[in-house]
Amino acid sequence: MQFVEPIRDIKKVTQIKNMLRGENKIRDLLLFELGINSALRISDLLGIQVKDLFDEQGNINGFFDIKEDKTNKTNRITLTPKVQETLKQYKETYSFIIDKPDFYVFFHSKRSPKGEKHIDRKQARKMIHQWCVDVWLKGNFWGHTLRKTWGYQARLNAIPLEIIQHKLNHSSLAVTQRYLGITADEIADACNKLDL
Repeated sequence: MQFVEPIRDIKKVTQIKNMLRGENKIRDLLLFELGINSALRISDLLGIQVKDLFDEQGNINGFFDIKEDKTNKTNRITLTPKVQETLKQYKETYSFIIDKPDFYVFFHSKRSPKGEKHIDRKQARKMIHQWCVDVWLKGNFWGHTLRKTWGYQARLNAIPLEIIQHKLNHSSLAVTQRYLGITADEIADACNKLDL
């Protein structure tokens, strides 16, 4: 299995957002933003329906609960202010989707009617990889990149590992440490720096 990388440089995150916004690819922008802010696996992201993000009147929800496919655990997803801004653009651009609660948010654009089918994992992986290539990132950037980006950036912003573990729905702190690529040398270095 190939190691999938997070987007480490926050400037590249901004470049991808600006690129998608500039190309008026609001569906793709929402996939990217919700992916890096929710830490969901790509399969769970793709299954999000209109009723998860919007109420019956078309107002944006503040959060939604999702049962994750892999863990069968329920995860509460907060719709952050940036995601909510993109959801406003989504609502304006794809108003024909919003009034159908069971339609998929990340709809397959070549299937009619739009919203009945979502893009598949293979297509999403290719899209994510291409976005990274387009901003000159080199490495293995695929579907899991969005989830890993959240974990990496959370750790970089001094979010406690226990919170990261909980958010990623990992069974143990050891799993989270491996997932984030924390090495024994890094732990030893931290101990030497603290040296009380």
